[in-house]
Amino acid sequence: MIACQYRERLSAVLELELPPDGSDRVHSWHLYPIKLNLERLTIDRNRFIEELMQRGIGCSVHWRPLHLHPYYEQAFGWKSEDLPIATGVWQRLISLPIFPGMNQVEIETVGSSVAEICRSHAR
Repeated sequence: MIACQYRERLSAVLELELPPDGSDRVHSWHLYPIKLNLERLTIDRNRFIEELMQRGIGCSVHWRPLHLHPYYEQAFGWKSEDLPIATGVWQRLISLPIFPGMNQVEIETVGSSVAEICRSHAR
């Protein structure tokens, strides 16, 4: 399973917080969201994503808090500081590529690239 391989490759990377392993349930792993421990890194999430893209790895910020969607900002005047916990999680969150057709080389490339970026920007 791809999620298990990611966990195996990334569990010792202190600059990351991995999703719970889900061993107590059946998980679909349609997403593999990692959280950056920004206090351990010299770059932010957007720069991290740029560095992944430079290595040919597409990823996303899958979840955006409602208060940061343009409608809610415009309709209610909500700002990031209104919900600091949700905003803080969002600023750390990246969804790594995970799909049934991923081959072993792709899995290894993603895992090693994430670890290398963390290593090269560790505090």
